[in-house]
Amino acid sequence: MFRILDKYIFLQLVGPFLFGFFLFVTIIAIDPLMSALHSIVNENVSFWVMFRWFLNRLPQDMVFTFPMSVLLSTLLVFGRMSKDSETTALRAGGINFYRILLPVLVFALIITAISFFFNEFVVPTSNQNARNIKRYEIMKLVEPEASENSIMRVSDGAFAYARKVYEKSGKMEKVLLEYYDESGNLDRRVSATTAEWNGKNWTFKQVVEQNYQNENALASPTSRPELVIAGIIEKPEDFARQSKKPNEMSYTELKDRIDTYERTKFMDTTALRVELAMKTSLPFASFFFAIIGASFGLTNSRSGAFIGFGVSMLIIFLYYVLMSLFTALGKSGYLPPMLAAWVQNIIFAFAGFHIVSKINQ
Repeated sequence: MFRILDKYIFLQLVGPFLFGFFLFVTIIAIDPLMSALHSIVNENVSFWVMFRWFLNRLPQDMVFTFPMSVLLSTLLVFGRMSKDSETTALRAGGINFYRILLPVLVFALIITAISFFFNEFVVPTSNQNARNIKRYEIMKLVEPEASENSIMRVSDGAFAYARKVYEKSGKMEKVLLEYYDESGNLDRRVSATTAEWNGKNWTFKQVVEQNYQNENALASPTSRPELVIAGIIEKPEDFARQSKKPNEMSYTELKDRIDTYERTKFMDTTALRVELAMKTSLPFASFFFAIIGASFGLTNSRSGAFIGFGVSMLIIFLYYVLMSLFTALGKSGYLPPMLAAWVQNIIFAFAGFHIVSKINQ
């Protein structure tokens, strides 16, 4: 019986979820669509260019539609089940509401996983493509000759910083390499006025090298005109691409960027840590929205689809207002980054389980 019940509720959720997904995607597509039409009509930008920009611009907003669609589907399904007395029959048969929620939570976890992978593998690339299309094909901006303030961890383990990177000519200016031991202590530092890529290796020029034996030992600087480090296999374009924004990076890329900045004390990473935590908290909103939706669906047993849609929009509005507020507080340093990204999920989790416990009594 339980397997039949789980399958029944699970399949009931699929249709409304797909309906909600396409509905919300259509709604959020209005703004970029109007922007694309404005560029085509008033700025004589080709239809193909704007079509490509529109397709790449859309995924960053689609991430928000996953939890919204889960909320709407659970509201509609459990509202209908309550209206048709199906939940009353289940309760009369000795099945409590926590057991009824099991297929809902499984469904929500599947959507959470899909949302996370979509945000991890689709959104960063599409955001980068959309930015490049807008800059170089719509606004006709000239690609900068040099990228500035590139910092990354290179293949031989060093943290590399370059003041300027000339991707086309394969050169860098004001380069600093720092090597740390397993304890996190600075072991070696190499600074160079310039660096040139010959297709296989980097040649550093006007080099000053300092080796640190231990924490109390003074560094002994050694100057040399040139130094070839074969262990650094990164190409000029790898250094130039370090200007990507957080929404153009995957979770792993952003975490590596934060670790690099903190190790080298390059900049404050509070805002970046909030962005990193948001890459997990937003997909998990689907899980908590499922609980809220199911519980509200039962408490509004006589509501129809229109009322269900209105309730879902109200809950969504409240959630994203809280998310914007706590994210801003986190980036300003008033809240720890992880808490700032997850506090709205925590609030909705407590609210959802509180309503569920009331219904189950």
